[in-house]
Amino acid sequence: MTDRVIQTFTNSDGKQRVLIVQRPDGRFSYRMQTYGVTNHRGPGTFVWRDGYTPEPGWYPPGPYLGIYDSEETAKWEALGKVEWLSSTLNPN
Repeated sequence: MTDRVIQTFTNSDGKQRVLIVQRPDGRFSYRMQTYGVTNHRGPGTFVWRDGYTPEPGWYPPGPYLGIYDSEETAKWEALGKVEWLSSTLNPN
């Protein structure tokens, strides 16, 4: 199973990010990812298309958080549910 990452948004302390992804079935979703001390590699390791290379310290993303018809809808849903995301996209 592979996802294509459309957009990535990282919080201000650099320890969490939201990935807007296109799923293998062509639909869209968003997933949360956390930065840790070491790069986790094991069952459930996330695989990206388009040559993405896993980054040291980033754990595999969590489950799909909704399934949407467009990347724009997935992004708006993430904006409404991830508290820090709106301040990241609209800094004051």
